[in-house]
Amino acid sequence: MKNNKQYIIFLIQLILLLLGSVQANAQTTTVVRGKVIDSRTKEPLPFVNVYFEGKSIGTNTDYNGEYSISTQWASGKLTASFVGYEKQTKNIVTGKKQTVNFELVSNDVSLGEVEVVAKKKRYRNKNNPAVELIKRIIKNKNLNRKENLDYFHFVKYEKVEFDINNISEKFRNKKAFKKFQFIFDYVDTAEINGKPYLPVFLKETLSDISYRKKPKSEKEYVKGSKMIGFHDYIDNDGVSYMIDNLYQEVDLYNNSINLLTNEFTSPLSPIAPTIYKFRIIDTLSVNGYDCINLAFQPRNKMDFALKGNMYVTNDERLALIKVDMRVTDDINLNFVNDLQIIQEFSYINNKAWMLTKDVIIVDFTLAGKKGTGMFGKKTVSYDNFVFNKEIPDSIFSGLENKIYLPESKERDEVFWEENRITKLSQQEENIYTMVDSVQNVPAFKRTMDIIMLFVAGYWNFNKLDVGPVNTFYSFNDVEGFRLRLGARTSDKFSKTLRLEGYGVYGFKDERFKYSALATISLNGRPLKESPQHSVTAMYQRETNFPGMEMMFINEDNFLLSFKRGVADKILYYDMFKIEHHRDWGNGLSTTIGLKHMIQEPGGSLYFNYNDYSMENIISSEIHTTVRFAPNEKFYQGMNFRATILTRYPIFQLAYIQGLKGVFNANFQYSKFKFNLFKRFYLGPFGFTDFELEAGKVLGEGVTFPNLFIHRANQTYSYQIRSYNLMNFLEFVSDEYASILLEHHFNGFIFNKIPLIKHLKWRAVVTFKGIYGGVSDKNNPEVTDGLMLFPTAEDGTKTTYTLSDKPYIEVSAGIGNILKFFRVDIVKRVSYLDNPNVQEYGIRARFKFDF
Repeated sequence: MKNNKQYIIFLIQLILLLLGSVQANAQTTTVVRGKVIDSRTKEPLPFVNVYFEGKSIGTNTDYNGEYSISTQWASGKLTASFVGYEKQTKNIVTGKKQTVNFELVSNDVSLGEVEVVAKKKRYRNKNNPAVELIKRIIKNKNLNRKENLDYFHFVKYEKVEFDINNISEKFRNKKAFKKFQFIFDYVDTAEINGKPYLPVFLKETLSDISYRKKPKSEKEYVKGSKMIGFHDYIDNDGVSYMIDNLYQEVDLYNNSINLLTNEFTSPLSPIAPTIYKFRIIDTLSVNGYDCINLAFQPRNKMDFALKGNMYVTNDERLALIKVDMRVTDDINLNFVNDLQIIQEFSYINNKAWMLTKDVIIVDFTLAGKKGTGMFGKKTVSYDNFVFNKEIPDSIFSGLENKIYLPESKERDEVFWEENRITKLSQQEENIYTMVDSVQNVPAFKRTMDIIMLFVAGYWNFNKLDVGPVNTFYSFNDVEGFRLRLGARTSDKFSKTLRLEGYGVYGFKDERFKYSALATISLNGRPLKESPQHSVTAMYQRETNFPGMEMMFINEDNFLLSFKRGVADKILYYDMFKIEHHRDWGNGLSTTIGLKHMIQEPGGSLYFNYNDYSMENIISSEIHTTVRFAPNEKFYQGMNFRATILTRYPIFQLAYIQGLKGVFNANFQYSKFKFNLFKRFYLGPFGFTDFELEAGKVLGEGVTFPNLFIHRANQTYSYQIRSYNLMNFLEFVSDEYASILLEHHFNGFIFNKIPLIKHLKWRAVVTFKGIYGGVSDKNNPEVTDGLMLFPTAEDGTKTTYTLSDKPYIEVSAGIGNILKFFRVDIVKRVSYLDNPNVQEYGIRARFKFDF
């Protein structure tokens, strides 16, 4: 759920940048498709460039010679051009769907050692000169990559820009923009696709990059970081981390390329000949180097792979000089019309091939190709290369790869003027003026407040946010209808102190509940910024279903009120908690706290002994959690912090000590819990999430509320870390070990099934297992005098241990349904004889992915 939430919020922030108007454009769209063949042999021609004259809009034909273009910005002439053939131009009718075929006439040109032959044969790897060439390029990767040097150092300057694109006259004339017409004075036309765009966000970063071969280490020290956007509505630090994740460094010499949270197979991967088709186009000069132009295209257009051209030196070294590649039109990628990567390399100081130009362009859309969307562009420049000069070991100390210098976010304009490798364009400079002007318009503020109500659930009243609105009403079997009203202070009140709370009334149990919380920053930094150092104090009178643990979902969410089976065992509690949290750097954080709680059974739940009942249980605990997540980055929301998942593992160790006698606490016990999470990327086969967890309770006579109550789920929402067919309070343990394996195939399976592949579904399978038990000294079924396990009203046993066998459930699901939903069929494998259980169930969840 963490990963989904962060991208949902990022999507919301893109929506905010659209000023609340992500609606389909009514401007007419031109759709042209057709086929390009050899006029003499009638065979299809792949990799032909088809484009509109006078526009930067076009595409390449596939291996069947077919192409398709859909755009609102077409010209009246369509051209097809290919090396060795005469260029051909045809008239088209704009604003219409049409088929335009080309028959190109061969020039019978021989290019160096490569002869272009029109006769088409079935594509094979065997005896294919292009495949032999790519294998030689792959073999030479280590020779040509910069990591072959003992040391290197250079300066990197990066710009990331987001723009509103597809801006038509109808879009400009919307009522929502009546008071913002001045912003359209900043509209320009994109060179890459010919679409008009309006810049709205810019991030600049200046860094020193240092590399050491032995022991291998690479560090990035950020000397300057600057962003301009809608600060009052968007968490700029969160967006910064998210941009870093979406636009990760592209290294073609790696076996995989991480883009938009997905892993693409590199055309230079050892398995590339099985994923791609290759074709030698010609030889030519690129930046003064004699090169071979090698075209590549995915065998399956829907896979996470790229199409384009790479240019390598026409010598034994076969070094990469340039690459121009993009995604296919049919790729199983959400909300992306187009994605292009352009990289150029130069032989620096006669020692190494270094990346000197790096551009990534993404055309985002929410409403299809006709709709207004976002245009994201990352441009990186490099300078001041130094090779094989020893770098002090101190530069490589610590575990974090990217380090922000303390003064990096406080740089003035003089610093940027003196240190930018490339100057800002006039359009980029205009972003600062435009954004500041927009935020001072009262109508804009009112519009954004309404949007925040819908997307974040809060209504802003200057220094106070009221909400979240989706928790105002909920219900359950014990409390009946729950009416709730909550609020929190906004950043206008304080960025270093947050107060929040809510009140609830249950109409069936006729009891009030409430919560009050205060968090204060101890390092003087805003609470939303990392690294965090804070203290939180909370007092709460509330209820919970034992074993119900929702990750980043409020349990008062109306949709979670619907539950299967019997859910009438509830705990009323009064709790005071104070916690100290600190991020120490290098991915290490600690949380230390004290909690005092009085728990009272409700519904059909009782604290029974053989000969009497307890009205409540009083516990006092100290707890500490140590978390280690190397190179961890977060998305920081308004009141949560979500990890951006990468290939690095996450370790967590928690310790709880029950303190008998402290504030009248009844019991003494110790609890330990260890958790390991790791994501494994498996190239074209998708990725696997692996989680291992173990826990142990030390003590005698520990009551079931203080044992481990295993995470259960009786809602119809699929919960990743819970057991979706386990009942609340069905299993308890004082020692256990669990494993979770979830494999996402992305489109690997469905992309290969005719008809279904056009739905762009993604397959996922999951295995969950937990094994443990309750020792005799804590088991009332073995030792007399202990608190009894809960039962149904008629005395039927409802709570069990896991001593006999592990609890196992498996599921198979389809994700990316309508781009937002995932549906799983879940099977419970064990303990099928327990009362009120289901062997099968269908569960759904909202899931956002690119």
